[in-house]
Amino acid sequence: MTEEKRTHFRFVEVADHIYAAISPAEPLDITDAGLMDNFSNAGLVLRDGGLVCDTCFTLPQAEELKAFCTEKLGHPPETVVNTHGHWDHYWGNQVFAGARVLGHREMMKDCAGDKNKVSVFKLLHGSKLVQGLLNRVMGGQFKGWLPAGQPFRMVVRQGEKDFDLTGVTPTPPAELFEEKTVLQLGDTRAELIPLGAVHSSSDTIVWLPAERVLFAGDIFADCSLPMSMAAARRWLEVLDYILDELRPIAIVPGHGEVYDAARAESQRAYFRALVDRFEQYYTDTIPEQQLLEKMNLGEFIDQRPRLAWVMAAKALFKERRAAAKANG
Repeated sequence: MTEEKRTHFRFVEVADHIYAAISPAEPLDITDAGLMDNFSNAGLVLRDGGLVCDTCFTLPQAEELKAFCTEKLGHPPETVVNTHGHWDHYWGNQVFAGARVLGHREMMKDCAGDKNKVSVFKLLHGSKLVQGLLNRVMGGQFKGWLPAGQPFRMVVRQGEKDFDLTGVTPTPPAELFEEKTVLQLGDTRAELIPLGAVHSSSDTIVWLPAERVLFAGDIFADCSLPMSMAAARRWLEVLDYILDELRPIAIVPGHGEVYDAARAESQRAYFRALVDRFEQYYTDTIPEQQLLEKMNLGEFIDQRPRLAWVMAAKALFKERRAAAKANG
């Protein structure tokens, strides 16, 4: 794979004139909490009118995506697709004024109230007092699962690539679809495939069948894990569909490096282990810490945030305890 490094992204060519825009990955000893500089990726089809899949969340990021597309195409991209309604995947939409911007109708549930989130996230990122309080609270939740001497950090800065929401006005897609939608970029077919509620209220993948390249949003992402058993089972069904039926040779994830087939299989094994070990060891009387120790998914964290599975297991534990209490 050839690549070009710019300020905010490495542009990796995964097929002829098809790119993954890879942003800096978060350190692997912290969780994905959505409050850090956990920058997301984008996918680019630089053929015919051009297509951008996801626009990240700061204007400098989105401007760099647009500039790269314009340099390669000779004009700005004509189409934008959002995989889901989480802020770090669509707040850059405003930079692509004049483009056709598409998203699934149900993703709008996650976009509601995002104008208020801009100021809240600025505060969370800019206030050392607020960060200190969050670090202490969250650090207590993960005591024993951090490396020795490593404090929990809710916000991680990345130098010149640091978080900056100046000028951001959350702009959801203007064109909403409900079923599978096919876009034709000259001779290139792009299929927008809705998957329902998996990682978010509504997740869509962008599939290029001739090239067998998948823009996956956070369906594939090193930091993503289900926070409920229903989501976990649905997610595994989706991974089975993608890996066994579509069989991509390159997957552009929402966060992290490009996945090949082996890395994608590892992600499925990771999710399967989370579900299987929880079901194997959970009882209505087992203490949470003992459950976590029995489940230990440490063999999967070499390329992933080490606390993500702990957060997911805690969420599954809380859900199952609440159900047991409700049932008497």
